[in-house]
Amino acid sequence: MLRISLLVAVIFFVGLSCDVYAQDASQKTSELVAALDKTKYKKKEKPNVSIEIYIDIKNEAAVRDAFDYSGNYESEESGSGCRLTLHVERGGSASGSGYDMMNEGDRRLSFTLKDASIHGALLTATKVYENGEQRKFEAVFVNRTVATGKNANEISSRETKFGLGFIQTGNWSDKEGRTLNFTSRVFLERR
Repeated sequence: MLRISLLVAVIFFVGLSCDVYAQDASQKTSELVAALDKTKYKKKEKPNVSIEIYIDIKNEAAVRDAFDYSGNYESEESGSGCRLTLHVERGGSASGSGYDMMNEGDRRLSFTLKDASIHGALLTATKVYENGEQRKFEAVFVNRTVATGKNANEISSRETKFGLGFIQTGNWSDKEGRTLNFTSRVFLERR
């Protein structure tokens, strides 16, 4: 009887722990997806000339079988220069390598992923750079839609792409030797 009670307690505890972790991963996914969204509107007027520019970037978590996330991911914007090659097992464990551009594109730093895993659309790992530096890495697989036009009511193009989005933070030294901090939204399109 004691064995059965103990077994039921262990199963309950493990099930509860998995459920709590899944809720945490889901919440982190939602927060990261929202942080990747961006809307920008600028209007400049001069005599006889008016220029309006509108860009709206919306992301939606793309939940798939973890194995389907394997592939090559690259930044589409010149200058950001990020790349990740990802291999994912059916259970969600992953491995990968790639590079980030540092110091405003002056230096390319290679990395490997350590302790990488996927839960839903969330990828968590530690980036281990070639210089020994380690950084926590959280990214989300998304369908990213970019709408551009004059304003929210006059959209001239809309394009959706699948890829991996994350927030990258760090610092670099400028030409005067000052250390500058940065935060940027990064989207790596699956190629």
